[in-house]
Amino acid sequence: MTALKDSKIEVKEDKLCIRRPGNLALPKLENRPTHPKKNVAHAHDGGVIAVFKAIPAEQSWMQIKEKLREKLPAKVQLWYVSEVTDNSSCTIASAPFEGDMQFWEALELDLGGSKLKPQVAQGDVLQQCLKILPKHIKDKREKQARMRQKERNRPIVVGAQRFVNVSALRTRVKEILNSRSDGESLKADGSDFKLIKSLLDFHPKGAEKSKGLVGIKVQKSVQGDSRCFYMVKEDGKEEDFSAQKCLSAIEANPPYVAAEPKKNASDDKKEEAAPAAAPAAEEKKAEAAPEEKKEAAPAEAPAAEKKEEAAPAEAPAAEEKKAEAAPEEKKEEEMKE
Repeated sequence: MTALKDSKIEVKEDKLCIRRPGNLALPKLENRPTHPKKNVAHAHDGGVIAVFKAIPAEQSWMQIKEKLREKLPAKVQLWYVSEVTDNSSCTIASAPFEGDMQFWEALELDLGGSKLKPQVAQGDVLQQCLKILPKHIKDKREKQARMRQKERNRPIVVGAQRFVNVSALRTRVKEILNSRSDGESLKADGSDFKLIKSLLDFHPKGAEKSKGLVGIKVQKSVQGDSRCFYMVKEDGKEEDFSAQKCLSAIEANPPYVAAEPKKNASDDKKEEAAPAAAPAAEEKKAEAAPEEKKEAAPAEAPAAEKKEEAAPAEAPAAEEKKAEAAPEEKKEEEMKE
């Protein structure tokens, strides 16, 4: 009763019965939309696992394997092809390659007069297929999956903004959504507006949807209590769009930052040789220094000789002055006496 105190649920006076307000009818029973698991997008990173069903009678796994080899790109290996089961199905596992998911989804085999399309295994079907795979094939898939995930974990650019990976972009978009109140518009000259507008370019119908766009705001979705982005058009109309679809498209084909060109081996050798050349040049200078000093010494010698030559010439002059001064000193002494 304490929990129902502020509720709209009606409580009978004897407090023994409750009912919906105004005795409203129950809502119509509808299936909830099933959202794919987060890891479904990368479930086949280590190589696609697919299942062929309704295989014609008398067709074995050998015929399926031969037909697949004709269709698969060159050098792509088929890791595993199972026996055709009693329910006429066959499980295959292939090595990963660029665009493998699109290849298997579009593949069609002409087998025993029938057109067979493989079903890429997901969910419970995928788990059942994994159980029958040999251990060494499972190990191969796990190793390839790790390699692909490592390659995927590279910086990306959306608009003019750079992110360390797609996960960081998802986090930023979520922050923008949660930091605004219902009905709040993004500033047209702000980085958040520019990012969400650039995000629209990756929407499957982005070019069509964004025509006449003059603003973006955050508002509750008409399909539930969740919040989403709305485009505001020139005529004042508003239309919501799925940021999740944009992010999924980016994840499928990430706009990676262009890798810097690697230096040529010759450039590296030059750089390595430059420091080695510097000490050699210094050594040559050091060797040349004593020779330069030796050459400079003879040049200084004549100057010293000139000083020596000048000295004798100056000596007689000094003696003459002393001789002239001597008689005068004698006269002064005689006068004193």
